[in-house]
Amino acid sequence: MLVPVVVGLALGPLDLLLQHVLPYPFANLANSPSVWALVAFAVGWSDRIRGRWWPAVAGTLTLLLAVEGYYATAVLALGDDVSTMTNRAALVWLGLAVLAGVGFGTAGAWARSSHRWRGPLGTAAPVAVLLAEAWLGLTRLSGAGDDAAYRHDLAQTAVVLLVLAAVVAVLAGRSARQRVLGAVAALALALVGALAISTLVVQGLL
Repeated sequence: MLVPVVVGLALGPLDLLLQHVLPYPFANLANSPSVWALVAFAVGWSDRIRGRWWPAVAGTLTLLLAVEGYYATAVLALGDDVSTMTNRAALVWLGLAVLAGVGFGTAGAWARSSHRWRGPLGTAAPVAVLLAEAWLGLTRLSGAGDDAAYRHDLAQTAVVLLVLAAVVAVLAGRSARQRVLGAVAALALALVGALAISTLVVQGLL
């Protein structure tokens, strides 16, 4: 219980802090949905998280605490209204925290296994979400117009996400086979993830 509680309580406030102190594009990464998903993956991957269902529970608990910790810190440090902790946006992020916590917490546990298909799929999940966000960032370049600074920021963030995806693909896999199959599966999952995120953005949920 200690691992997800400590990580979750730290993630939200740390996100808000890093957004204000880091230079771009790293400030973008602090508040990146894929980076938050990567944290849930790491919690599930931790050798302290055992049991069939516990990685999913641990990942979910981590992200739920992180979401409310983020909003609570904004209330205390930035003077935001307390209602932000339970408004529509907060509820949407809490719902996504459950989905991402279950999915990526489980993926983290799968990536540690030597199972024939669970291992590659577990490895693919965090790589895919990083690739999906990078791709979405690049697609926004066409809509940036003549704002050179914004275009540069989008491009830099996408490059950092791609590099992070490559690093995760290597570190998360237990074998060369798992890394290769995970990378292939990640490309397919990234396409699905990008389409899902695009839909949420169009609907005004993100």
